[in-house]
Amino acid sequence: MDLNSRMNLDNGDHEMEGRGQPVNPISQAISSSLLSLSVNVVFEFEEPIADVSRFTKTIIDAALPRNPLFSCIMKEDDLGVVRWEKTTVNTSDHTFIAEFPPRQESYDACVHDYISKLALTPFDPSRPLWEFHFLNYKTNKAKATMVFRFHHALGDGISFMSVLFCIAKRVDNPHLPPTFPTAPKPSIQSSHSGITLVAKFIQTLRYMMLVLWYTLVDVISSSLRMTGWIDDSQMPIRGPPEVKNAPVALSSASFLLEDLKQIKNSIGGTVNDVITGIVFYGVQRYLQIRFSAVAEYGLQDAYEKRFEMPEDTVIKQMKKLKLTALCLINMRALAGVQNMDEMLKPKAEAPWGNHFGFLPVRVPVLGQLENPLEFVRRAKSEMGRHKISLGVFMSGKIMAHLGWLKGPQDVSRYLYNFLANSTIAISNMIGPTEKVAIDGNTVKSFSFFVSGAPQSLEVFIVSYAGVVVVQIYAQKAYVDANMLSKCFIEASQEIKKAVLYK
Repeated sequence: MDLNSRMNLDNGDHEMEGRGQPVNPISQAISSSLLSLSVNVVFEFEEPIADVSRFTKTIIDAALPRNPLFSCIMKEDDLGVVRWEKTTVNTSDHTFIAEFPPRQESYDACVHDYISKLALTPFDPSRPLWEFHFLNYKTNKAKATMVFRFHHALGDGISFMSVLFCIAKRVDNPHLPPTFPTAPKPSIQSSHSGITLVAKFIQTLRYMMLVLWYTLVDVISSSLRMTGWIDDSQMPIRGPPEVKNAPVALSSASFLLEDLKQIKNSIGGTVNDVITGIVFYGVQRYLQIRFSAVAEYGLQDAYEKRFEMPEDTVIKQMKKLKLTALCLINMRALAGVQNMDEMLKPKAEAPWGNHFGFLPVRVPVLGQLENPLEFVRRAKSEMGRHKISLGVFMSGKIMAHLGWLKGPQDVSRYLYNFLANSTIAISNMIGPTEKVAIDGNTVKSFSFFVSGAPQSLEVFIVSYAGVVVVQIYAQKAYVDANMLSKCFIEASQEIKKAVLYK
């Protein structure tokens, strides 16, 4: 499903200072009472933040003048039209400094609890929908942490990366902005050399028939999932939709980009296929532990016995599962990250706003620890099958028309069902290739997650300076986030070992 909500900032501040431009139905749909999504970006710094006021001013001075939406609130006019209305920005209303009890042996738990609770905190609709939270305490990972929160109605992950583009500088050369990898355009390799015109025609016809068939299947499947006719199986990692307001836990796993490329070069495909395969395999391992715990062990005992062959009852249970991951993809015409000024230009190829699609992918559940490479191969196969389908694009067009015809509330309900009837959401972003600094303080690592979705488990992936971070955002009652992150790490080790002994 493709969601496009161009912000239409072509008229700049002039339109904002007048009546204000209407808020796109998609942005309204993800900021409703039923579904309200927030993007949370966690920066970990190598040094303490000495002057929070100066640090905040550096960021705001770089970003705020470039994008009028950072100075707007959503407000309904006399005709019932929700518009972006210009307002005064008071920096102190958007800057929060955490205070914890002094002389703690470790502040890791304090920082984790703060961010976990923050994720469930709604924005004040009377103020522009963004915040900075500073946690100037040393943890095992960093000497200071900053959380940049903004409502998803303002834009998606690519839009955020454009903000990072304008506020961060390269550590090796502060005069240059960050460098983001350019996503290669898909190339079509000709296989027609040396074959007859008839064979060429048959190959082309076959390809067109596959495109039509896969598109039809995907559109029907997405429509049935949105209306509640298709649903995933009930399983230990899946709670009811109401879990969006339940206590959450965060955990992460880090992987060297070179290791992922080594696996990719051995099997083929892309780094995205490899990391998706690792997530799929890690989920399989975690499910085996959870089902074994239900069957005959406690959770910790089941974890310690995770390398043993599971019981037949566990294998049978797992093989019956229907488990879907919604993979978020960038739907802009121009791949890669652009700076904010380029994204705000009229008719930009990579415009600001929400331009992402949901790609429903069936997660393979093999029932036992078979060849780990099979998960990467299946991830590659699934992603490749969807690449020749227009289902994401067509479903998005249908959703956009519904937004204009029936209103944002109906779109919000369909999106809510689409998420609630799937088990996992997976989002993958490409970050800077080299270390960057904000106000001279080097970013050691950063990650992101989206809160407010009716799912018990979400996985967010971002690359930065040769490292890929997999962030887990999970409901405590259904997923042990720390145990799942260990499963991801072990999955990558098993896959890498399988490549070496292939």
